[in-house]
Amino acid sequence: MVKLTPRIKFIAITIDELLLVPLLIVLAYYFVPELLPVTIVVSFIGAAIFVAIKYYLVYDSLKEGSYYLYDLAGTRCMVIEQVTHNSGKVKVGAEIWDARSEYEEIPRGTEVVIVSRENFKVRVKPWQSDQN
Repeated sequence: MVKLTPRIKFIAITIDELLLVPLLIVLAYYFVPELLPVTIVVSFIGAAIFVAIKYYLVYDSLKEGSYYLYDLAGTRCMVIEQVTHNSGKVKVGAEIWDARSEYEEIPRGTEVVIVSRENFKVRVKPWQSDQN
């Protein structure tokens, strides 16, 4: 899998919207040629404002690393479906996450602590063992 820089990712998700500018100019040229100069100016200014706002809202989420709200290591949660090495579910706040345990099977209703997050799964261990 190719790792793309945040800048390349941003360009890739923005270029399709910017292709609408030439399309708008061509349509204005054929259907309302008297408004062509105004259409060109408004299209380019609008596109610049659009890119600036999108950059402000989206660019940080394209950077490598996890989003700070999902840095879950150390978070206590409750097992809602028995957690084994291959399956299980825990409730973290209002969210339900797939969970795995490297230790033993953890029964439903046990309070656990998240050791790490791997994509959409969390590794957990019993909370009591964390206090020893």
